[in-house]
Amino acid sequence: MKRLLGALSLLALGLALAPTTAHARIKLAAQPDRQRVEIQLDHGRYTLVEEERIVPLLASSAARGNNRIDFSWANTQIDKRSIQFRPLAVRENGRFRPLREVDGKPEIAVINVAYPPNENALVWEVYARKGCALKVRVSYLIANLNRTFAYRALANRDETHLTLKKYLQLRNYSGEAFGEAGIWAGFGPKFVKSVGQQTDIKVLLEQFAQVPIKKTYTFDWFQHGALNADKPHASRVLMHYELVNDEQHGLGTFPLQPGKARIFISDGRGGEAFLGEDWARFTPLDDRMRLYLGEARDVVCTRIVQDNKRHMGQGNLFDQELWLRFEVENYKDKAVTLDVVEQINALAAQYGAKAPGDAEWVLGKDTTAGLNITTAKGRALPVLHVAAPARPKDPAAKVEKVTVTLHVRIKNLWKR
Repeated sequence: MKRLLGALSLLALGLALAPTTAHARIKLAAQPDRQRVEIQLDHGRYTLVEEERIVPLLASSAARGNNRIDFSWANTQIDKRSIQFRPLAVRENGRFRPLREVDGKPEIAVINVAYPPNENALVWEVYARKGCALKVRVSYLIANLNRTFAYRALANRDETHLTLKKYLQLRNYSGEAFGEAGIWAGFGPKFVKSVGQQTDIKVLLEQFAQVPIKKTYTFDWFQHGALNADKPHASRVLMHYELVNDEQHGLGTFPLQPGKARIFISDGRGGEAFLGEDWARFTPLDDRMRLYLGEARDVVCTRIVQDNKRHMGQGNLFDQELWLRFEVENYKDKAVTLDVVEQINALAAQYGAKAPGDAEWVLGKDTTAGLNITTAKGRALPVLHVAAPARPKDPAAKVEKVTVTLHVRIKNLWKR
C-alpha cells in the first residue's frame, strides 16, 4: 500500500468491493493521492494543514449502506479534535462541479463521524446519491512542523541605509512528507515548496532596499555599572542600528516577527564585513526595531555624583536632591549624539529610599541650559541627548570633553 501522510491514510471504503455486512470498514489497496496541499504557519505551536483528494464513492442504498472514509495516522502529532472533513465537488463529464441538491436533498452528505477505540483514526460515514468521484478537503492541526524567522541586514559604508532581508525557516519533523505544498506564513506572499520529512527549508520572504537607519549610542549606568576598577565612573556605551517599521522608512508592509539578525556593513569595494548578531524583537507597524552592534570603544562617558542633599518632610517622607555630572568624549571622525539614560527609581533606591510605583521628580535649576531631555522610555527614565563633536583633524590636538549637569529633586520618598 502506498505511503500516505506518514502512517496517515485517507481511504474511501465501499461495501460493494467485497462481500460483507453493512457499515464494515474496508481499506482500499489503492489510496487517493493528494491533489493539493496548503500549509499555514501563523501559529507558534500548531500548524494548519489542508489537503484535497479525489475519493471514489459508491451509491448508498439500504442493502449496501453508506460509504466510509477512513482517516488514520501514526507517529505524527495530529490534534484529532481539529480534524475537519468537507465534500467540495463531484466529477461530471471530466470536470468538477459544485455539489447540489436533487429533489430537495443533498447529493452528498456526511452522516456522522466515529472514533474507533484504541486507534489513531476516525471514520466518516458519507451518503452518496449515486456513485461518483468526490473532491474532499481534509484539514487538521499538526505539531513539529514549525517555522522561525531570520534577518540579514547589510548597511552601506556611511551607515545611513541598509538592505533588510527577511527569511522564513521551515522545519518539518512531523513524521510526514507533504511533497509540493503551498506555504503561507500568515502574512506576506505565498510560495510553493517541496516539504519532505526531517528537512529544513529557508525561503526569502521579503527584501527591503534602502531602509533609512539611525546609528545610536547609549549609556545606562544602572544597567551596566562601572567599566572596571581603573575607571570606576565610566560604563559601557552600546551601539545600535534603529529602523522604523513604516512606509516612510521603506518598511511597513507587515509586522516584523522576532528572529535572529545577522548584521553586515559594505566596505565600499564590493565586499562586506560582519558586524555581529542580535535577536530582533517583534516590531509592530509604526514601531522601531533596534539591532545591537556591540560596544563603542571610541565614545567614552563618565558619570559622577557631584552632590546630594536630603530634605525631610512630614513624618517619614523626604525629598532627595542630586547633582549628576556627565563627561562625554568622542574619538570618532564624525559627530555623534550620546543617549544617556538615567533611572530615577534606581537612583532613589541607591539612597535608601522607595516610592509607590515610579518616583516623582522635577528638574533643578542647575541642569545644563538647553540640554535635550526626553521621556519616551517612561517618566522615570529620562534620556539626556548629548551632542559630541568629531575628534580634531589634527592628531596632536586634544579631544573636546563635553560636560553636562543633570540636577533633579526626587520627591515624596520614604526610607526602606
